[in-house]
Amino acid sequence: MSEVQLRVGDARQRDVGRGIARIDQRTMQKLGISAGDVIEIVNKRTTSAIAWPAYSEDQNRDIIASTVSPAKTVA
Repeated sequence: MSEVQLRVGDARQRDVGRGIARIDQRTMQKLGISAGDVIEIVNKRTTSAIAWPAYSEDQNRDIIASTVSPAKTVA
């Protein structure tokens, strides 16, 4: 199991309620995950989300765009 720590970015309105977490390609490669994989997001509580590529303007910024506030992401 791999772990990374990411800063939280704002989810876009179109992503709210879809259960996805947008992550940049570099982080997805580091975790060994692909778009559509289910990931675990850990903070004060643990939740799961579907990994999805970050928008181009969010690439290489080490953020996760989601409606939850993760401290770390675990593949």
